[in-house]
Amino acid sequence: MSTFFGMLAADPQARSVRPGLVDALGAPAAVKVYRSFIMDLCERFSHLSADNRVLAYAPRGARKSVALLASRQWRLVQQEGGSRGQVLANLFDCALRLGARRAVLLLTACPTVPDAFIIEAFDRLLIEDVVLGPTTQGGLYLVGLSLERPELFLGVDFGGPGVFDALVGRADAFGLVLGLVPHWYEVEDRAGLDLLASHLRALALAGSDAMPRRTQTLFQKLKLVR
Repeated sequence: MSTFFGMLAADPQARSVRPGLVDALGAPAAVKVYRSFIMDLCERFSHLSADNRVLAYAPRGARKSVALLASRQWRLVQQEGGSRGQVLANLFDCALRLGARRAVLLLTACPTVPDAFIIEAFDRLLIEDVVLGPTTQGGLYLVGLSLERPELFLGVDFGGPGVFDALVGRADAFGLVLGLVPHWYEVEDRAGLDLLASHLRALALAGSDAMPRRTQTLFQKLKLVR
């Protein structure tokens, strides 16, 4: 059964980085942090067992700058749509056109999302229609589908804190079998940076193989983590 794994990536410039990161670090450092996040994620998930591995970039014209963050294991496609919901609907449509029966999209740039959560999402799609990964802030870091349901995402405010609850309600209204993977945190402001710094320190002390090395090195240079 063909599988599709996709991640979202923006042009690594200050205007594309979360405002909360820019406020916390200043524009130059925020851009470096975002680049390290995407590069660590691309490196780690390049080994994920998936038939199709896609990095969806934005805006138009950012292909070359985003390509510098990824390895050859990634196929670059442009994000299409006037809203995040439309972008997701189009990416899942892309997965179907490629023959995928199970498709998972990672929506966060947090570099510590466990591999096991992605693998679990694919496993759940063997019996469930939609899989959601909620963030500790009330948002969504992952979504997976095993059937064609673009209307699930259209009209949803993905920039708000209630997106997880909204999609749960829609899945229920459409009669879909819903699966969940564990909560994870996002890194979009000073609080997220502090949480990630603590996590990196813990990973280092534990000697974990899941350490995002570029992010760890950059956090040490920026004195965000000891």
